[in-house]
Amino acid sequence: MNVPASQAMNKLTSRLVIKGAFGVFFVWACIQLWRFYAWARDMGPKVDRPEAVAGLLPVGHFTSFFAWLKGGGWDTILPAGLVIIIGALALSLVFKRGFCGWVCPLGALWEAAAWVGARVLGGRPRPWRWVDLAGRGFRYLLAAAALAFLLMVPLEEALAFRELHYMWTADIKILTNFTEPLFLALIALTFVVSMALGPVWCRWLCPLGGWYAPLGVLSLGKVHRDPESCTHCHACSQACHAFVNVEKRLTVSDAECDGCMDCVRACPVKGCLSPRFFGRIRVSPEMWVVMAVGLWLAVWGVAKITGNWDASIPDEVFREVIASGIVDRRTPGGF
Repeated sequence: MNVPASQAMNKLTSRLVIKGAFGVFFVWACIQLWRFYAWARDMGPKVDRPEAVAGLLPVGHFTSFFAWLKGGGWDTILPAGLVIIIGALALSLVFKRGFCGWVCPLGALWEAAAWVGARVLGGRPRPWRWVDLAGRGFRYLLAAAALAFLLMVPLEEALAFRELHYMWTADIKILTNFTEPLFLALIALTFVVSMALGPVWCRWLCPLGGWYAPLGVLSLGKVHRDPESCTHCHACSQACHAFVNVEKRLTVSDAECDGCMDCVRACPVKGCLSPRFFGRIRVSPEMWVVMAVGLWLAVWGVAKITGNWDASIPDEVFREVIASGIVDRRTPGGF
């Protein structure tokens, strides 16, 4: 049986496919980093060090990012972290919280938990409104505190942070911590809670989401609703995993919207809901996804071509630093 091209494109650009692909790639990158770590300890063959795992170090690379904004220059030692941040900010300013909606591999894990929970429980549960408001308020409080801390870091210290051997291997350190029983228990607990209440990490705890959300309000692209053709069937609001009452909006400017296009796909009236840029230029939900993912890949591609993605530290230097035992040292914070 032939599947219409529009339906095939719809499935190909679904979040399950796109975000799942980024999630699988990130897991592969983590495995490669683990193999690189094993090579540095003479426990395996040599593999190239992946840079995508820099996403595990948002605080460290945001420190470098703000140092760059203050005139401290581009980080030529571990530039991938800055590239990831710039890509995430660009997606937020053009495609709502597009990084959260389409790229973030950690978010893919918690959304997978919510997907499993919806099928086990027979529907997507919604937390009490006051609980949700308290959770979101806590996330913004975390985001504000982290941002204040980063802004207060003196430029000299931020630049010196780039030179620390500990910073060079922090991604490996965090990766090894993920194998600890405590971390595994926390991941399992978060997965179970996300099954019952949705992706709670993304909605109530992630400070990065708290930073990207206000930018998403200013996004050039938003979903618009045509009130004349709307039948008030509630399908859009019920489909929204961010709990936005789309049916009551003319323009979905809500900070929690991550441009997932679930509401547009769920609407039974063609053209009633449509993603638009500058409030006028309409695109299909499939094209929205293609452009969002394309922007992310373009940022990475330009960085890769111009030599602003790969670390400038020779592998043998990494090996010497790892051999010094710095990754295995315990600190009061466990990192």
